[in-house]
Amino acid sequence: MSMDDLQAAVGAVIRQERRALGLTLKELATRAIISVVYLGEIERGKKYPSPVTLERLAEALDLTTPDLLERIAFALRGVEQQAIEAPRIGFITPPRAEVSAPMQSPAPSGGRIVNLLSALVA
Repeated sequence: MSMDDLQAAVGAVIRQERRALGLTLKELATRAIISVVYLGEIERGKKYPSPVTLERLAEALDLTTPDLLERIAFALRGVEQQAIEAPRIGFITPPRAEVSAPMQSPAPSGGRIVNLLSALVA
């Protein structure tokens, strides 16, 4: 992973969250107390925000800083957004098996719903 990958993931997640809230660049920039130009550069992956700016952006997006960082981490790993929702509603799925690992049936891990969620993310 390069710094460019990280900057692109940060920008993509911030843009996705901003759009999900129906905010314009100007509205989010105002909420986060940063310039519109700087926010645009962040969203395009041209600039990497400081920790303070990340905290402001998280708050402006109605997220906690750990939630924003988690979404960025998922984006870097290439995990689909649906996989993020499962832990939020109280279900924890087992880690995804490596592609090179032989196919095995999942061990029972807490009930039908958890197994169904596991099948969705596998």
